Amino acid sequence: MRMMRRRMVRRARRRRRRVIVGGMLLIGGATSAIKMSQADAQKVQQETGMAPEEMEPEDLQATMQDLGIQSQPVTAEDQQAIAADEAAHPDAG
Repeated sequence: MRMMRRRMVRRARRRRRRVIVGGMLLIGGATSAIKMSQADAQKVQQETGMAPEEMEPEDLQATMQDLGIQSQPVTAEDQQAIAADEAAHPDAG
């Protein structure tokens, strides 16, 4: 895990969209989103020192696998919430 943490720190940080729907956290965009509980997002942040939306998708997936975190299925309602957020805040994420 230590090598992965160093690799993540070296990469330029870019924020991805973060939307909360029904107590679940959606990270990413309308075309590719990762859904997890807020508690799981906190576990990821404690492990890596980075918020999940600041991580590269492959690093987030690897960290989730290391921690045994399963992504939740993204629903049509989730996709609509992300699309609405993208429309309201086009420069974010």
